[in-house]
Amino acid sequence: MKLFSSYLKEMKIAARGFYFYIEIFMAVLILVILLFAVKENPVTSSKEFIYYEMSNELKASLIDDDIKKGALELVEPTVFKMKATTFEVENKATGDVTSYAFDKETYQLETYKAYDLTSGELEKTIYMAADEDEMIRLTHQEKRIGATIKIDDQGKSSYRYYNQGYETERYENLLYVLHNENPDKLQEVYEGQEITTLGDTVLLNNRENLVPVMIILMGSLMGFFIVMAYIFLDKDEDVIRAYAVTPSSVWKYLLSKTMVIMTTVLISSSIITIPIMGAQANYPLFYILLLISTFAFSSLGLLVASFFDNISKAFGVLYAFVILMMLPALSYFLPSYDPLWLRLFPTYPLLQAMKEILMVKTDVGYVLIYSGVFLAGGILLFFLANQRFRKSLTV
Repeated sequence: MKLFSSYLKEMKIAARGFYFYIEIFMAVLILVILLFAVKENPVTSSKEFIYYEMSNELKASLIDDDIKKGALELVEPTVFKMKATTFEVENKATGDVTSYAFDKETYQLETYKAYDLTSGELEKTIYMAADEDEMIRLTHQEKRIGATIKIDDQGKSSYRYYNQGYETERYENLLYVLHNENPDKLQEVYEGQEITTLGDTVLLNNRENLVPVMIILMGSLMGFFIVMAYIFLDKDEDVIRAYAVTPSSVWKYLLSKTMVIMTTVLISSSIITIPIMGAQANYPLFYILLLISTFAFSSLGLLVASFFDNISKAFGVLYAFVILMMLPALSYFLPSYDPLWLRLFPTYPLLQAMKEILMVKTDVGYVLIYSGVFLAGGILLFFLANQRFRKSLTV
């Protein structure tokens, strides 16, 4: 009962402060950004620089055919202001290196929009270079893909691509497949493959995919920051030191602070999640993991705060911690980049568990296992924080 009274008292104090409203405001702001600035299905269009190594008549004929089919659309020319530069290009097949040197110049290129004939969606923007050197220079400066398209006397087409050098082997192999000399044979092999469907998977759209990151940032990590801010405010006012001469338990004071953070996170996370996810999310699991992870990070915040006198001295640790804990977001957004060391951060499984909860089919076992891990870690950190504060309370 005393704990609940302490919690209500701390909630009233928090409601009179600005940290509580900052988190609510940030949650509303993030919701507005997700709803109005982030598309559910983003348009992913690339840019390419193309040079047609053929007669102008043949080039015009090929382009006209694509325009009539609806694959291309001529738009306003694009102006590129080129800087003076020197660079080298290596032929990957032969190993030959060619050096280029260019002066400052301005190009105006024919520009086309390329569309998918099936869906009608924009695929890429194509810029037509006047010659190959111009295309190579543009590819180098704009850091885009370039290609020379050639048709010989027998009507056989060939492609010479200019990449940036960081493309994956998988991407390069895809280009070989795309321009295979015998597409009919390739189609025959493809159709002859036996495909087994393991199950229907409903993926998160672009907007929904951002929710776990926002929840971790606004929820768990913000709890780490705000609980430290509350503790330092109380230290400045000697509230904590007063517990040395009162019968009240320190752990009740610390737990009531943590409960205030959990309440705030509960509200702010609901503001973001419910309008975006609707009824799709597994909300019982969502709130279990959210509250447990917030408790764990808030307990860590209490422990860290026990080593410093004010927030200015702790700011370096606080800032470094938040940056480090957000590193697993790299792997979250770029699944191909998943080094082992990133998995050592606690936010890595937390992000994956949050994503699982928001999926139509949730891996309940995975979520419960890591909920247990965070609960155990939170209890241990809270115990250590309580011990630190008890030792530091002197009159």
